[in-house]
Amino acid sequence: MALDLSVNHYICGDALSFPDFASDVRAGGAASVGITRAAIAEMGLAGLESCLADNGLSVSSLNSAGYFTLGDPNPHKFSNEELIEAAARLNAGVLCVITGGLGQPPLPVPAAHTLVAEGLASLAERAEDAGVILGLEPVYPGDILTKGCINSCGHGLEMVAPYANAKLILDLYHSWWDPGLRDTLQNHADQVALVQLCNVRLENGLVAGRDTLAEGSLDLSEIMTSIDSSAYAGKLEFELFSHDLAGRDPGSVIRDFPIEISRYLSP
Repeated sequence: MALDLSVNHYICGDALSFPDFASDVRAGGAASVGITRAAIAEMGLAGLESCLADNGLSVSSLNSAGYFTLGDPNPHKFSNEELIEAAARLNAGVLCVITGGLGQPPLPVPAAHTLVAEGLASLAERAEDAGVILGLEPVYPGDILTKGCINSCGHGLEMVAPYANAKLILDLYHSWWDPGLRDTLQNHADQVALVQLCNVRLENGLVAGRDTLAEGSLDLSEIMTSIDSSAYAGKLEFELFSHDLAGRDPGSVIRDFPIEISRYLSP
C-alpha cells in the first residue's frame, strides 16, 4: 500500500510549539497531522490554517468530540458544535469521537450504551450538515471506566452502521488485542476512516502506555501485514502522548516515525 503518513499533535505536550511540531513532521516526510484541542487553543483556527499551509500539511484528524456518558474531561473546553465547525474549516479527514466511560461508581453498561447511541445519533446529524466525517474509536477495555464503553471493533461497526458519515478510527493501542481487528481491516475497510499507529508498553503483565513502533513490547508484524494486505487506503497516523516519551526528544521521535514504519510497510 502507498504510505500516507501523519503524526498526531498529542506527542507535543508543553515541550514543542505547534510551528516546531509542523516543521518536524514535514522534515520527517509525513504529509498530515492530527490536530488536538490544545493546538486550537495555542494557535487559533486562522493560525493553524496558516502554519499548515506554510508546511504543506493536511489534517488527518481532529481530536476529540463525544464524551456522551460522563461529560467532557478535557481542560481545553470546546463544545461538540465548535469541534464540528473546526473540523469543517480545517478540512479534517475525520473528527475523532471518544464515547466516554462508565464512571465510578459505574453506570450500568446497557445504560451507558444507550447514552452513546443517543449522543452519536445527534452528533452524526450535526456533523453531516457540516460535511464532517465522524470516527468512533473503540477503546481498550482496561479504560472502560474512564475513557470509552465501546470496546470492540465489532461493536463499533454496529454503532456507526446507521450513519453514512460515521466510521471507525482503529487505534492499535486500543485494538491490538481484539480478534475482530483483522476482520475489520480485511472485510470492512470501507468503514475505517483512520488507522492510528503505535506500539504498546507492557509492564508486570499490564498495559502501561504507548511506545514507538521500534521500542514497544508487541511484535507488530502480523498486524502490519493485515493493514498492508487490506483494502484500507487511508492515512496512517502515529499517535503517542507526551508522557509516553520518557525523556526522549519529541522532534526526534516524530522524524523517526517514517523510518520505523518502513521496516514493516514499503511505500
